[in-house]
Amino acid sequence: MSKEFVLKASCDATSGIVATVTSYLAEHDCYIAEMHQFDDEENQRFFMRAVCRIQGTDHSIESIRNGFAEQISAFDMDWNIFDKEEPVKVLLMVSKFDHCLDDLLYRYRKGELPMEITAVVSNHKDLRPMAEREGIRFVHLPVTKDNKAEQEAALLDIMQETQTDLVVLARYMQILSDSLCKQLHGRAINIHHS
Repeated sequence: MSKEFVLKASCDATSGIVATVTSYLAEHDCYIAEMHQFDDEENQRFFMRAVCRIQGTDHSIESIRNGFAEQISAFDMDWNIFDKEEPVKVLLMVSKFDHCLDDLLYRYRKGELPMEITAVVSNHKDLRPMAEREGIRFVHLPVTKDNKAEQEAALLDIMQETQTDLVVLARYMQILSDSLCKQLHGRAINIHHS
């Protein structure tokens, strides 16, 4: 049974958040190995990420998760606790250039990236052989100005079907619509230049 977890949280910026969260974790025998927090001054939002380890035997990740909502109810917080041993479900988006996808697949094979690749989605067919060679589902969603909304809806359907946690734009050469960006808020990263 895993004893390490990551807490991610955000809410309106106000005082007492860090004290409430860290007190709860300490009361439940959690050692905070790493913690980062910051305010988005423009939107008045507070963000926190903490890596924690349960030290005692009286608590589990599930019990910590179950009591957390009540503890922080005054903050109307969006939060989640992730077991560090559970891989993140990741959908990769690519176009024609393969270097970003190749690097991700290499690191995935070596065990450097704790993820489960749910699919590779592309607006071109060029990288289909690379994905399929790894046994990864490849979905071709060609995008034009006339079908962009329909293809973005199809992408969201794939994410829901596969219960994808994170979208990685790995040299995906399409601009996502404002609507899609809002729906992927906090669940997408762009590694285009990596």
